[in-house]
Amino acid sequence: MKLIFDHILGKQEKQDLIICNPLAEIGEEEEHEAVDTGWLALDYPINGKEVFYQCRSTRINLDCYKQRFKSHKLHGKQLKTKELEANEMVKLVDLPKIYRNFIRRKGFTEDYNPFNHMHCRDSFLIFYTDTVDKIIAFTKLKKYHYQEDAFTGMIHGGRDRDTTMWWAGYESVIHCNLEPISQLTLDIELQWAKEHKAAYFYMGGGYETSSQYKSKWVGFEWWTGTKWSKSKKLYQKLCRSDSRIKSLQDVSTIPSLVKDKS
Repeated sequence: MKLIFDHILGKQEKQDLIICNPLAEIGEEEEHEAVDTGWLALDYPINGKEVFYQCRSTRINLDCYKQRFKSHKLHGKQLKTKELEANEMVKLVDLPKIYRNFIRRKGFTEDYNPFNHMHCRDSFLIFYTDTVDKIIAFTKLKKYHYQEDAFTGMIHGGRDRDTTMWWAGYESVIHCNLEPISQLTLDIELQWAKEHKAAYFYMGGGYETSSQYKSKWVGFEWWTGTKWSKSKKLYQKLCRSDSRIKSLQDVSTIPSLVKDKS
């Protein structure tokens, strides 16, 4: 692992504050260890290389997962899924149109495009009700693997039919839809990942009130920076605190989660 620190901002005249974005180049043999310590793959390269970033990562332990909704229907019709390879072909099946519609509806700024960079670990899970060409939502996925020689025979980790790798987990990078069905589709994604024998389903960083919904599923865990916590109460408190922060002075008053044991 080669660490990279992107020192964005610091204050030292009237307050002690350093804002730094930690990144890392991860070797294939280190991948399973990296995601298990809060690192996730960035969805665009740095200097032509894939790098991982550290965050308040969130995940569902699929051993504990229980389906949250009794059915997965939209307007009385069953939601269906299909996995597509991440390549230029996805631009021809209306996924960019769904993305632009979603961005406008949510009022987000279009400073990120899920189609600009597609890694070999990426794929797209599409959702539809009638025929597969009538797509109403999609999720960009990343998959993380164990080393086969070290983990052959493990209970966790689904075998990819086209490689010799064992997949340790899936991550939802971004979900976009034509109708507000994100919680339904997340339930389907968790079910899908469990059927593919993954150990965990990662849901990206958990920040601000818009991320509180992630803690509603059984098996929820979040990365504190030193350990995976199951405390939904503390997680939700931190999310609310994130949204209240309006200035650098507010940031400097946030207590550390790292306890002094001296």
